[in-house]
Amino acid sequence: MARVFLSYVREDADKARALAAILERSGHSVWWDRQIKGGAQYSTEIEVALDAAEKVVVLWSARSVQSAWVRDEAAAGRDTGRLVPVHLDGSAPPLGFRQFQSIDLSHWNGRANAPQIKDLQEAIGASATVRSTAAERARFRPSRRLLTAGGAALAFAAAAAIGWQFWPASSSGTPTFAIVAADSSAAARQLASEVATRVAGLSDSSGTDFHVADASAVRGQNNYTLKVAASSTASTLSLVSRNAAIVWSSRIDMPEGSTSDVAQAAAITAQRVLSCAADVLSYRHESIDDATFKLYVQGCTQYDGAYGANDPNTALTKTFQNVISKAPHFAPAWSKLFAVEAEDVLQPDPGRDSLIKEIRSQLSRARQLGIDVAEAYAAEANTLSPADFIGIFRTYDEGIARHPESAFLFRQRGERSSFVGRMNDAVSDTGRAVQLDPLSPANHQSFASELAYSGSVDAGYEQLRKTERLWPNSLTVGMARYRMDLRFGDPKEAQQLYLKYGLQLGQNPASEKFIQARINPTPQNIEAALEAERKINRQFPPFIASLIQALGAFGRKDEAIDLLLNYPGGQYRDWIGFNAEVLFRPAMHDVWRDPRSMAGAAHVGLLAYWKKSGRWPDFCFDPTLPYDCKKEAAKYH
Repeated sequence: MARVFLSYVREDADKARALAAILERSGHSVWWDRQIKGGAQYSTEIEVALDAAEKVVVLWSARSVQSAWVRDEAAAGRDTGRLVPVHLDGSAPPLGFRQFQSIDLSHWNGRANAPQIKDLQEAIGASATVRSTAAERARFRPSRRLLTAGGAALAFAAAAAIGWQFWPASSSGTPTFAIVAADSSAAARQLASEVATRVAGLSDSSGTDFHVADASAVRGQNNYTLKVAASSTASTLSLVSRNAAIVWSSRIDMPEGSTSDVAQAAAITAQRVLSCAADVLSYRHESIDDATFKLYVQGCTQYDGAYGANDPNTALTKTFQNVISKAPHFAPAWSKLFAVEAEDVLQPDPGRDSLIKEIRSQLSRARQLGIDVAEAYAAEANTLSPADFIGIFRTYDEGIARHPESAFLFRQRGERSSFVGRMNDAVSDTGRAVQLDPLSPANHQSFASELAYSGSVDAGYEQLRKTERLWPNSLTVGMARYRMDLRFGDPKEAQQLYLKYGLQLGQNPASEKFIQARINPTPQNIEAALEAERKINRQFPPFIASLIQALGAFGRKDEAIDLLLNYPGGQYRDWIGFNAEVLFRPAMHDVWRDPRSMAGAAHVGLLAYWKKSGRWPDFCFDPTLPYDCKKEAAKYH
């Protein structure tokens, strides 16, 4: 009989319990999370049970398709040939799971002898053969999904077990690289060997496939070498051309007391740069000279590492524009250009209108050249009015329909979902982005942030700690830590990070007083913090993000609602789209429990979106909410 892992959401617990009982009576060993004992490390015990299972039975329903946990568990089952999907209602499974035949329990009467239960028993009975076949496939073809949000350590362990696959130079033109020690030291040789081993088990969904070979296999060929140097506190990677010229170099410093694995961090960096180099080496349309090659690789390895700094990255924009001017049909450069601009255009910058005009011109040119990249849909969505949520989500959805494996689009759509109070969607989509591209620090920090902002603060910090071990020096990860500590963590640590990141990147100057009020919440300190925020708001009334969060954090519910009710109209009406993401964070919980908040939502335009789309915010489904959202909303036009 089989060991079964049962994946579901709490709303479906009754059906999960009934199924578990039936399967156990049939002799199967069933694990479901009600078996976790008090004090157990929740995610660790789930990972152990999931890895040990022979079958992963996933209960798809209207609620579970939105759960990042269920999707993660289903992906683990799918990618190892152990998935048994079950339908509890008519809801379609998420993208990536719709090609699997599902067992329909939507009309199940609860009886153990029902035909549907027999189908489930038969599917579970086939587990041993299916898993063996999947394991053999995984052994020789490592999946990029090995490195998921909850299983980074398992992925690297699996990669080490696989060993370094020495591929011969490919006659089909697939780029081949050697990973070698930069010197004869034992530390460099050991690290180079470990990096090569781990790279063999990773895949970069944002880049081009390549082979790793030993130095003798690529000697004399039109390929490149990655040289690895090591010290007790750092590693240095350098991509060297066939002419011994350094194309790219990066130093990875390990912070004092860091628990980071040097080889893990170096392998992820190596995978990214080799994928970027492979983009160019695989390109056949126009000739790309050495200078343009170097320019692209440098930009390609940087573009998602500075995400979240809230600062337009004009240097990277120019980098990819220069590459495209040399190679107009080079789609990877278009992808990176639109990715950078999609994020830059979300800033309420005085130059936003000119950037919108430029992006639309580039979108037109790309279409004329036949370029269809996922990032173009995000760029197009973000040029719309920031409050046009109908148009924005329509564009994201269109892009995902055409590019269902785009981590960037899932991350963008997930982050924008938090602007309209769909926090479960935000967590689900950003978690999906991590699954699709686990080598992106931007994806990991976004997932961690959305977990915290949705109210799962402990889970957010757990994810952030994993991310910090993989990217110990990343600006985007450091900024995520600062933002989370500012609102949820130790305020003294937030104070130190403010000095490191906040001042450096021109963050809100009132944050310093907010931190002081958190450290010592006297009435005087709280009032000083709020007055500092009010001063900024008086200077520019459309910017309410920082003030309204502070009001919520210090229990000033009535003032927060008044701020919504008095939001400026006219030319500033649509600017709520730059502020709305903060409105549904934990500090605002009590605000939305007050029915007057619906009047505020109507005033700023959110209620119009909820009514028209039918996608109501998560708080409306809280059974303890003291009013009915739809009934209250009916009072306002």
